[in-house]
Amino acid sequence: MPRTAQSAYLHVLQGNPNNKTKKELSRRIHNEERMQVSAENMKPPFGISAGAEKEFKRIVKLFKPTQLFNEADVAELAMYCDLLMEYKACNTRLKKHGREKDGKPSPDIRLKMQLSQQIDRLARNLGLTPTARASMAINAKDEEVDDDEDF
Repeated sequence: MPRTAQSAYLHVLQGNPNNKTKKELSRRIHNEERMQVSAENMKPPFGISAGAEKEFKRIVKLFKPTQLFNEADVAELAMYCDLLMEYKACNTRLKKHGREKDGKPSPDIRLKMQLSQQIDRLARNLGLTPTARASMAINAKDEEVDDDEDF
C-alpha cells in the first residue's frame, strides 16, 4: 500500500528520511507555500438545508483555532453536513415507520448504511475523527522546534 504524501517541512524535520535533494525539498516547500488557501470566508454554500448549514457553522467554529479548514474545504464540509442531515432524516423515518415494510426490510436501512459509509469517509478526509486528528498531529508542522533541552 503506498504511503500518503508528506509535507516537505515534515521531511526536513525528520532528517530527510527519503533522501530528497535540497533542490527538490526547497522546490516542494516553495510550492506548498504557494498553495496555501485563505480561511477568511468560511460560509456555508447556498442551497444546503438549514440543519446542514447549522452543522457547518458549528464545525467551522469548533475547529477555527486549529486552522484545520480553509476555503478549499467548503464544498467537502458542506457535503459532509448535508449527508449527516440526510442520515438523521433516514434514522427518524426508520424510528417512525419501523425497520420492516410489508415483511421486507425497509429501503431506509440500506440507505442508512450507505450514508454512514460516505459520512465516515468524509469525516476521515476532513480530520473529524479522533484517529484522523491523531494522524494529522503526528504529521503537523511544528511552529518552532527547540532541540536544546535545559536541565
